[in-house]
Amino acid sequence: MESKKLHIALVGNPNSGKSSLFNCLTGLNQQVGNFPGVTVDKKTGTAQFGAFSAELIDLPGSYSLYPKRLDEWVSYKVLIGEDKDIKADVIVAVADASNLKRNLLFCTQIIDLKVPVVVVLTMMDLARQKGIKIDLPTLERELGVPVVAVNPRKNKGIVELKKAISLTVQQAYKTPVRDFIDNKALAEAPIEEVKKHFPELSDYKAIHYLINHETFDLEAPIQETIENIEIRNQFNPTKTQAKKILQRYSRIRQIMQQAVSEPD
Repeated sequence: MESKKLHIALVGNPNSGKSSLFNCLTGLNQQVGNFPGVTVDKKTGTAQFGAFSAELIDLPGSYSLYPKRLDEWVSYKVLIGEDKDIKADVIVAVADASNLKRNLLFCTQIIDLKVPVVVVLTMMDLARQKGIKIDLPTLERELGVPVVAVNPRKNKGIVELKKAISLTVQQAYKTPVRDFIDNKALAEAPIEEVKKHFPELSDYKAIHYLINHETFDLEAPIQETIENIEIRNQFNPTKTQAKKILQRYSRIRQIMQQAVSEPD
């Protein structure tokens, strides 16, 4: 672990406090450039995590894993593992605690990709002002990944966050066995067929291959194979996406009832 430099990606909804956290972790050790081939800002920096150092990248803000704008596509390609230049060992998913329901949509999508994730709650002071109380252990149990509350401006929770990232790297936190929602039930046959060609994919990631494979850097025969899987199974990306969103919000509502108390 000491010889290998870690790569950590920070991601979250716009205005979730992600950039403040990035600045807190990296200090003056920052560089600003562009992502290859696009005019989208690329902010990178370095930080020390105990015995090892890590390169952090502040990915453009996104609302979900359904990219619409160019900057969202940049983040999407990194998260889905289809960016040739950027491979993240750990994803730090930043969520605004004062607007948790909306922010959890993106977090739970990332969790279902079955990549190492740490969820970070920002804006806790604003949540308290609104009368919102969050039970962190319950939220952590329901999401199946570490959850840490931070206040970057006051340097609160940063030690705990670094520890959670270190433990995630050391695989002390295992990837959740169960999906957040039953992704396979949404399109069982085409998912199974895609996974015959890509056995390492999670069910949720297989759905993304069905929806967006044309944008991935795959060889022509593989592209044709996935296209044929779609046609043969009459896969409807729009309907599947709509079902996923509804089921995800339904599950998020259940978790909010258990882990969050807020004024009526």
